[in-house]
Amino acid sequence: MPADDISGFIALVTFITVLTIFGTIGRLWILRRRPRTPAVNISDAAFVLFTVLMIATAGIAFDVIWQELRIRQDFGDEAIPDMLFTEGYLKEFLAISLFCTSQVWLLKAAFLGYYWSLRDSLRKRIKVLLYSVSVYCLVTYIGVLSFQLSYCRPLATNWSIGSDRCIPTLTVPGMILQQWTNITSDIMVLVVPLFTISSLNLGRRDLYALAIVVAIGTLSIAASVVRFTQVYYVVMHADNSIEAIRRTLVWAVIEKLFAFTAFCLPCLRVFYRKRHSTSGSLQVEKKTSFSTSSRSNSCTSGGGSR
Repeated sequence: MPADDISGFIALVTFITVLTIFGTIGRLWILRRRPRTPAVNISDAAFVLFTVLMIATAGIAFDVIWQELRIRQDFGDEAIPDMLFTEGYLKEFLAISLFCTSQVWLLKAAFLGYYWSLRDSLRKRIKVLLYSVSVYCLVTYIGVLSFQLSYCRPLATNWSIGSDRCIPTLTVPGMILQQWTNITSDIMVLVVPLFTISSLNLGRRDLYALAIVVAIGTLSIAASVVRFTQVYYVVMHADNSIEAIRRTLVWAVIEKLFAFTAFCLPCLRVFYRKRHSTSGSLQVEKKTSFSTSSRSNSCTSGGGSR
């Protein structure tokens, strides 16, 4: 069973890492000609940084898995608690925790940056909502990150192999702070486009596309809730086994997968429009060329008959 869990985890992390790389490149290429504004630049920077941290997180996760597999092969499953939880492993776990926190908030920043670029066309009350959500996300990110770095004193207790070990994310205050702020900020970010609809002149297809994006965003929030239940189980039952911790990471990956998909989907609409516009222009050009050619042949034939 552990081998199956590890294989599934490797497949999931590999999938979202590859998807993130190609999705980021594809989105930036499709939107390469859009007007550049500070809000657009911030949104793109947050999105690219998310991808960089995703690659780094995947690299650390694969290193941890390699260590685990080596121990299982050489010493058996019973040796995992004593041999895997070293200072190096706990430092990597802290890095993954910080990276995962930054990733989910960077995607929120990327979403909000997009709507900041539309603020001139928004009503006053929606602008206030956008500003409020942005401030809330910024404050909660700083708060969660500060908590992770300052709750355990000295900082070295995060990777201590003794009885003084302290892991902020696996404590009751850490669980409540991080999961609650993450879920509430996700809901607030999702509310912004719902109120923005009334301020924009959107066609039926655009409304359908936005509904799909909102639905996928809702799945991301649902994954956050499930992750909260997994973290709650680990904290309340003091289950620090590698399998229990990996389950929390699985739902963190699923949460980011849905959020990433929701952010990238709208650019496919832009890609479709460009393709449709290009193909339409080619058809018009062919018809024009055929018509011109026909008229030319007609004139030539007429000239010959004279």
